[in-house]
Amino acid sequence: MSTDLVSVLDDGTLRDYTEELTLMLSRSVPEAQQSEWSDALVKEATTIDEETDADAAAQKTRALLTKLVDATPGTLEGTDREIEGLFNLLMTLVVRNFQGEEQGSRIMRLANILGDAQSDSAAERSILKYRILANLFNALPATSAYRLEVFETFLKLVSVNGDMEYLQTALDSLPTWLAQWNVSAEQKNTCLDMVSDVLQGPDCGPEWVTKAFQYSLLHLRYLAKETSLSNDHRKAEAEKILANVFRLPKLFELEELMNVCVSLGLEGEPIFLLLKVFVAGTHADFAQWASQNQVVLDRVSLDADALSRKMRLLDLASLCARSVSSEVSYAEIAQVLDVDQEEVEAWVIDVIRAGLVSGKLSQVKQSFRVYRSTHRAFEKPQWEALEQRLTQWQKSIQNLISTLKIPRGHRQYGTYG
Repeated sequence: MSTDLVSVLDDGTLRDYTEELTLMLSRSVPEAQQSEWSDALVKEATTIDEETDADAAAQKTRALLTKLVDATPGTLEGTDREIEGLFNLLMTLVVRNFQGEEQGSRIMRLANILGDAQSDSAAERSILKYRILANLFNALPATSAYRLEVFETFLKLVSVNGDMEYLQTALDSLPTWLAQWNVSAEQKNTCLDMVSDVLQGPDCGPEWVTKAFQYSLLHLRYLAKETSLSNDHRKAEAEKILANVFRLPKLFELEELMNVCVSLGLEGEPIFLLLKVFVAGTHADFAQWASQNQVVLDRVSLDADALSRKMRLLDLASLCARSVSSEVSYAEIAQVLDVDQEEVEAWVIDVIRAGLVSGKLSQVKQSFRVYRSTHRAFEKPQWEALEQRLTQWQKSIQNLISTLKIPRGHRQYGTYG
């Protein structure tokens, strides 16, 4: 939906265009009535071509085009090229002969009959439908409010069909479009809600988690700046957005949300306290929060067990982050997670699969050698730990250099670092 594509009409007459359109449209008319239906519209077009009063001709042209648009069915017989040509011709005639709301409503009529996500034929010729919807979208002025409606039609159809890969370009452009469209703050908010719901649908795999988080962050920033919405409304929307973020699989780094939530005035709200737990708290902190906020969990449909599991993975990652390039015993891991030692290996495998940690288990030593670990936040304690580790590495390298300078026969080898 990124390239402007509007058909350019040749020097044909309205009768020529009507004959071309009715040739295709008549296929959806009962066979016994096809000839009569087509002839009537062609005759009407011929009369308009002969009209000498320009204003009267323009008015009659719009009336004829409205009949043709209304006669367009959602399912057409013909090749993809014929069907796309039909819609492109109708679209171009509408753009040439209508302005403003009249133009937009007729473009939307074409978009709706083609992109009906509830239709039994929604999945038929889906790629063709996406291409035509993109053409309709780009036929409208860049600031048109109807662009939002065409986009939402496209979004619903793609979502129903599970063709998420066709959303990528449109989603990259959406922030720019939202700034251009002449639509209300509430309409923009609703659009971002729809995008969030689609990105968390069953057809969105793990590869869409980052995009879902980016749009959640974009939505929160929009709410923070959009003062035309009431504070209560913005807080309610922010709570829903944060709940969606907490549900995202394999998403653990949430520190970026903190500042924008503060600007929304969420400090002290239960959902913000939950965010603070995910950024810097422990599983025990979550258990305490959950015991006091069951109403919140029910209101935003959050699964306490799923959140508890995430917090345990974060606790394990934090433990490993303090032990990079060293070993963590099974006993330490069991204590941090508050689980039996027999469960430790399963938890370590899960935290590795989540992408939070990398390392190697040793059943013989009953320990986990940490190669890498993710930090939830990088603040003063993390900088101090990094400084200490770099200092150790520096000393090790200096010792190695000093050893290399000693003549071979005089070296005494030891263990460095």
